[in-house]
Amino acid sequence: MTESLTTLNAFAIPLAKQPEFFSMNNDQSCLVIASQDDGIYYNFKTRKFIDLDEKYDISNIKEIIYDHEEKVFYILCNKYAGKLGVFLLKFSQESPSEFKFVLKWKNKLDIADADVNITRNHKKKFKELVISFKTIYMNTFNVQVIDISTDVEKMMFRHESF
Repeated sequence: MTESLTTLNAFAIPLAKQPEFFSMNNDQSCLVIASQDDGIYYNFKTRKFIDLDEKYDISNIKEIIYDHEEKVFYILCNKYAGKLGVFLLKFSQESPSEFKFVLKWKNKLDIADADVNITRNHKKKFKELVISFKTIYMNTFNVQVIDISTDVEKMMFRHESF
């Protein structure tokens, strides 16, 4: 109504492209925003910015999700250390320095149409990460299911078809 703008927060690290991905934790105290080439983590409490593509040496980001039970972010990307493949990174919402790669699969192929979801069954006490993507040029569709019920992630299922 007043046609005035108020800046709540200005990014210290600008994104090179328009963001495609955005994910926040449950209390909205930290977020991850990214384009394919850039990723930024921001914590509203500490006012800390982290350039994710620089910190983890990743690029070609395909998907970002947040797991509210574990309080971690997952990032699916197509490049790590300049190499093509399928890479799934997991890091803590409170301390992005605490990270690990759940999946590191160097296949020298571009991927597209990627998706990551978490399935849960509290009664049967299982929790799984479902990753799907299409490989470019080979035209195969891949689905992978990883058990994340424990601290040691295990591949449960992998399917690839034309």
